[in-house]
Amino acid sequence: MNHEPRSPHDEAAEREWALQEQAVNAERLSLDPTDDAAVSRYRIVARMLRQPLDESLPLDFADQVAAQARRRNAVDMRLELCLSVTLLGLLAAVLVVLTAFHGQEWLQLIRAVLPTHALMNPWLLLLAVCIALSAALDRLILARGSTPR
Repeated sequence: MNHEPRSPHDEAAEREWALQEQAVNAERLSLDPTDDAAVSRYRIVARMLRQPLDESLPLDFADQVAAQARRRNAVDMRLELCLSVTLLGLLAAVLVVLTAFHGQEWLQLIRAVLPTHALMNPWLLLLAVCIALSAALDRLILARGSTPR
């Protein structure tokens, strides 16, 4: 049964909502059954929803559900991890092959674009170290599951 109407402009939904409310009120007040079949069906649903469950949940129900969710998550993560490692290996192999075939061309292009003394600038080296350290710390914080303050 719906707990709130979907749209105030939908007449069919409004009629259903009104029938459900009429059935719930009739069931709550123990009124005599009406000739309307839709209200009678909704009264049966309302009656069933008001009755307590036949079985009580076990005391450790939440723990069981949490353990089942963790097991499902672990299975899903193993597949993703396997696929990620496979993709990483494939990309590394492609990088090795491309470097073997075109490595000298890349080095010549880099040397032509950047002068040698620019690569030896200590400030660029410090910038690269800072960026690498920042990325490593972010990964460490994410791996531990905490957020930086």
